[in-house]
Formats: sequence, C-alpha cells, structure tokens
Amino acid sequence: MGYIKRPISASVYLVHMIKKLVVFFVLSTLFFGAEAQNLEVGAFGGVSYYNGDLNPGMPYNKPEPSFGVLGRYSKGTRWAYRGAFTTGKLSSDGKYARVNTMADSAFTTSISDISVIVEFNFFDYFTGSQKDYVTPYIFGGISYFGTGDNFNQSIGFNRFSIPFGFGFKYSIGKRLGISAEWKMHKALADDLEQDVTFETGSSDPNTNDWFGYTGIGITYKFNLEKRQACNSYNNSQFE
Repeated sequence: MGYIKRPISASVYLVHMIKKLVVFFVLSTLFFGAEAQNLEVGAFGGVSYYNGDLNPGMPYNKPEPSFGVLGRYSKGTRWAYRGAFTTGKLSSDGKYARVNTMADSAFTTSISDISVIVEFNFFDYFTGSQKDYVTPYIFGGISYFGTGDNFNQSIGFNRFSIPFGFGFKYSIGKRLGISAEWKMHKALADDLEQDVTFETGSSDPNTNDWFGYTGIGITYKFNLEKRQACNSYNNSQFE
C-alpha cells in the first residue's frame, strides 16, 4: 500500500509558523548581543485590499477584514526588526478594470503571508518611555505569500512580494504599545485574480498585482536585558 500524506490542519500550521518566528527573534538577539533592547509580541487587525488588472489604481475598493500576529525586536530607539504572519481576503468587482474579461470579472480570494521587515523610527522611541513615547516610522522588507479559495489553501506559500509602508507608534504603558500603519505589497506575480478569464488569454503584463493592509497593532514588551544601575538611560527603559 502506498503512503497517504495527511493534510496539515490550519491550527498545526500556525503553531509551526509561530515557532519559526520565535526562533528568528532568538537568533536576532544572539546576533546583536549586548545591544539588544526588548522584544514585543502582539496582534494586528484591519482591512486588506487588492490592486491589479481589475483595479489598477483605486485604493480600498472592496476592502476585506484581515488580522495577524507579529513580533518586534528593537535595537536602540530608531531601528526595529519585525516578523509577522497576516491573513485576509482580496476582492474586486471589476468596476475599475482597464482590460476586458470573458465573463464576470468579480473575484474574492484568501491571502496569507509571512513577512520579515526592518523599521526606522523618525524620533527616538521605545515602549514604556515617558518621554520618547510616540513616533512616525517607515519600513520595508520581503514576504512569502499564498492565495486560494480558503484559508487552508492560502497558507500553501509559493510566491514572494516586497512590502513597504509607514505608520505611527505610541506607548500606552510600561509594557503596551500601539501602532497604526499602511502597508503595501508589490507582488512578484501577476495572477491574484484567480479564475478570471481575460479576452487576451492572460492578464495585462504591464499592470503588476499589489495587495495592501491597513490597521492597528497592539504589542506587549518583554525585556531582554537586566537593569543596569549605572546607566540612567537603560534604567528608564527597563523600569
């Protein structure tokens, strides 16, 4: 009898993925050594939307709910390194399409991605500060994503994208931080429309696909360094 491969459930896959994120941040801590500041973990919620052949320029057309988990490792007060898993849906009604399709151009697809991102704070910032408690920031990185009719299919990651964007961070306590951000992904693929059939037989090669997220993230800080009595800066960070 042949071996039958059992499908991996979504919950098992998520646990496996979160473990990988934890390993990533542990390795980051070891790499940066004594300069490590803190690790924040949390959740994200907001909306996702699509831009491409069926909607080349209109943002937030047919937005769908999205959510995810994230971890952020801070080095000093200006740079941070983030890993995240985000999932949601992409939809279009074809209202703003510049190409002709053979049939109904409306579509909805599930999308999930794992991203590794570098953030730069414009102002000094760390969660828990009573002085440096707010900053705008920009970021960029790389992600690995997948799409499908449902969540289980979307975590069959097989394509890359380049995420970038901007946001604002605000410390709401010694351990809690909140951020609001806009993030756009340039997909290194042109097939997010799934089953839509174009009259030319394929999508417009001059219109690349994009997908975006906008929302709020809340994080909890874990200190990675012991308090140093002789350094007032470190004391203020790790009270």
